[in-house]
Amino acid sequence: MAIVLVILAAVFVGVLGVHGYKQFKIRQQRQMNENEYNAAVTLWEFARVVKEQIDGAIRQGTGVLDFTRITVPHIQGYEISLELIGTYFRVYAVPARYNRTGKLSFLTDNTLSVRASNRTGQQATSEDGEYKGDAEL
Repeated sequence: MAIVLVILAAVFVGVLGVHGYKQFKIRQQRQMNENEYNAAVTLWEFARVVKEQIDGAIRQGTGVLDFTRITVPHIQGYEISLELIGTYFRVYAVPARYNRTGKLSFLTDNTLSVRASNRTGQQATSEDGEYKGDAEL
C-alpha cells in the first residue's frame, strides 16, 4: 500500500511539474510577443524622428544633424542600433537574448516600413517581409 501511495505522489508531482513548465512557456511566449510588438512600434516612432531631423537639416541647408535631439530609445528585450549613410538611415532592433526576449529581428529605414524576420538573433534585412503585428512571420 505504501508503494502505491509513493507512486501516486510521484505521478502527481510529475504532472504538477509539467503543468508548471507549460504555464512558464506560455507566459514567456506572451512576453516575447509583447516585446516584439513594442519593438516594432518604438522602432517606427524612432525612425520617424530621425527622418524628421534629416529632412529638417536638408531644408535648413546645413546638412548637419543635431544629435542632441536624437536619443536612441530603450526597448525591453531588444538592442537598437542606428546606421547613418549620408541622408539615408537604417534602424535595427535585435533580441537581447534570442528565444528568451524575442525571436524577430526588425529593420526600418527612410521608407518608415518596418520589416521583420526570425534571423536567430542577427539583424533583419531589407528583403524581409513587412511586419504586420497580427501574424507570426
